[in-house]
Amino acid sequence: MGEAKRKRKHQAQSTSPHSHSFFGFFGTIDLHMLPPVTAINGARIRALTNDSTIPDAPEIMLEAFRAVAGKRTFNVGFCLGDETRVSAIGIAVIERLMMEARGAPLHVVPVAHEDIAWDIVLRHLRSFVGQALLFTFPDHDVYDAGTAEKYYSSAIRLFDDEGKQLKRLTAAGRQEIRKQKAAILNRPPPSVFYAVSGVAQEDSPWIFRLATPAGKMIRTAVWNGRCDYVHDLPEDIVKWVGGDKIAVVQVDSPVGVNRRSSLDLTHKLAKDFDGVIHWARDTKTFQSILRSFIRLDLESISPPELPQDWDPEIIILAANESRE
Repeated sequence: MGEAKRKRKHQAQSTSPHSHSFFGFFGTIDLHMLPPVTAINGARIRALTNDSTIPDAPEIMLEAFRAVAGKRTFNVGFCLGDETRVSAIGIAVIERLMMEARGAPLHVVPVAHEDIAWDIVLRHLRSFVGQALLFTFPDHDVYDAGTAEKYYSSAIRLFDDEGKQLKRLTAAGRQEIRKQKAAILNRPPPSVFYAVSGVAQEDSPWIFRLATPAGKMIRTAVWNGRCDYVHDLPEDIVKWVGGDKIAVVQVDSPVGVNRRSSLDLTHKLAKDFDGVIHWARDTKTFQSILRSFIRLDLESISPPELPQDWDPEIIILAANESRE
């Protein structure tokens, strides 16, 4: 898998469990479970969602953590949800995260594909530079794929809410859990998702490091235009890649349609540009580009440090010949 390949690649240069590189963090990440708060209970979730069917539980355990990745500390949560809505528990997870990061924007990472779910989670834990991060999963299968590995991954140390480090789950333990899951004939019903209000949400950056055949090293980013580019491109998105000359490419179709390859396109543009941003027309195209870059094992990285007087040249292009 991609993460195992990256771990071998950086093992030689990692002299401590908190090793850094210019592009990201490759040491062990500590996840400390946030203590439960009495104010966040079943009654509170019912009030936030206006859903009277939610049980009035006195205490709720949430998948919300304080993450420590080297010198970076931030808060991270996991819940069912999509790009704009979350489950009832997700509402509580967000409220718990924002109690730790008041006033900070909530960076949301929707995880759509089960086969790369954990890779997506670990990439963001390694490269995130904000204060509050939320992973959302469309169903229980993708949720399990994106959260279970934190209990046994060698890249993660997990601590309970009292600071005690938890033992990593063994292979035998994982096998037993898989058997129990397979024995459950009645699948959980699909969760109801609710709109989130009162919290500034932002898409978390998807930035990759790319080496061209000519040996040039650049950053390339992927942005979700949601539908026909109506999701406005953030003004600061060019800061994701840096450089003196940046190409913003509007992409109309998923990877593989009419033999289009986002990697080949990036290689071609890298001859004339220092950074490339793929502005996907819709979520399907966005997920397609993202999945191809992850399967190609391109390294996920953080935004660059830029001088205050940075003033790049920005050119918007169309990736498909059918567009003017």
